[in-house]
Amino acid sequence: MIEGKRMILATSARDLPASFSGTGFHPATTAEALCGFHQAGLWIGPREMLEQDPSFRQIIPYVVLRLGDKFVRYTRTPAGGEGRLHGRMSIGLGGHIDLPDVVCAGESVDLDATIGRATERELQEELGDVDVASREWIGVLTDDDTEVGRVHIGVVAVWQLSAAPAGIAEDAIGEVSLCSLADLEADSDRLETWSAMLLPYFSAFAEQRAAA
Repeated sequence: MIEGKRMILATSARDLPASFSGTGFHPATTAEALCGFHQAGLWIGPREMLEQDPSFRQIIPYVVLRLGDKFVRYTRTPAGGEGRLHGRMSIGLGGHIDLPDVVCAGESVDLDATIGRATERELQEELGDVDVASREWIGVLTDDDTEVGRVHIGVVAVWQLSAAPAGIAEDAIGEVSLCSLADLEADSDRLETWSAMLLPYFSAFAEQRAAA
């Protein structure tokens, strides 16, 4: 470990599978996502270096919290570490996978357990305790069109809650509210890029449920 540097988990951008390429949300099962990252290779390096090197993508758990048919939406405040996202609305919670989050199985990284540990830590830091009824990983997010997007890849999950979040545990999170899909679509110009990319998926999902 480089002394004094925050070390985080990343993957090789050029070696990711073709199914993850191109700007947008790419539905994938848990097994497909994990296989894709292992295929590309896992790397641990200083965040300040990886933020400037698009040959790597930092792996970011991105969890959408839902209560019934409502979404938990919040605003990113200036207290957050990523200045390029300040003031934007979001439906995704999570963050970088730090070195202490990494779980090893023998000489290999247990990526499923690692992502799970990082996700639990991030949500605890951001919202405190939440009552989760179910968890499902649904795919990955890539954004090749922006500076911040080219150095990250999101692993997207939907967590269904059994009760509304009690409050905010981190200064980087502000204005937490429950909103409908229609509310999100009406404010889509205020959403951060990754959250906006997910709207067509959730819209199609709602239409399928309505038609069933």
